[in-house]
Amino acid sequence: MADEPKFDARLEEGVAYFEQMLQLMPEDRVTLEFLVVAYEQLGRHEDGQKALVSLVKILIKERDTAALEGLLPRLEESDYPEAKALSLKVKTLVAPAPDLTPEVPKEMTESEIVESISAAAVSSEIALLCELVDGKMISEEEAKRLKEQLEATPTHGQVFLVSALQILEKENPTALERCIAYLADRHATPPVPLSAFEPPKGVVSAFPALAMRIHGAVPFASIGKEALVAVLNPADEQLRAELSAVMPCRFYMAMPSAVEAALGKLYSETSAT
Repeated sequence: MADEPKFDARLEEGVAYFEQMLQLMPEDRVTLEFLVVAYEQLGRHEDGQKALVSLVKILIKERDTAALEGLLPRLEESDYPEAKALSLKVKTLVAPAPDLTPEVPKEMTESEIVESISAAAVSSEIALLCELVDGKMISEEEAKRLKEQLEATPTHGQVFLVSALQILEKENPTALERCIAYLADRHATPPVPLSAFEPPKGVVSAFPALAMRIHGAVPFASIGKEALVAVLNPADEQLRAELSAVMPCRFYMAMPSAVEAALGKLYSETSAT
């Protein structure tokens, strides 16, 4: 009985067959995969590394990241310069894609919301002072004093009305009347006798309460789908845009004391219900 051919001899025959196949199909993955393993088994290290490099180049062309990830350890362990160079490219290709899921913003506490709205209101009121100075409605010295009081307004915790005109009403009523007339004309916001109106609660409840109380805004009536809103700072475009996003608005001006009284009544009643 003839002796069984040795294992290495059979493997050598297989390698010879696949080497011939490789000449006919130099980019055949199956052939190269076999040769990478077979050369290693036969101790043909350099041939194995060359076959590995050829296989990896094909996988890169095919963007087969799963197969490349499996071969990456071989590339990293290789002492063959071209294999080492390819390992860096493969690492980049198989690296996990960055998580582009937008981070869900942390929900703000009511205290943080109050602080944010109050800080924005202080900024808009300081801008209003600059407008009044430019229009020669108040002096720079008076504007500076009002600015200091606005900046001293607490912007966290308890809700405060932030209004330069409110301060002016208490300190210089004559200047207040002049300023209201100027702003009403400049921003097309006619003055209204707010105390003569009973603000409709259904319309009021549609608007953001904190913004109304801090900026000083009162929806005092409605016409069709439009709300009529009295404001203390008609130059505050951000506030007007925020309120108009709720429903179409027409804006008016009112005395600060009337706005303060209306807000106190509206929101004390709201908290009591």
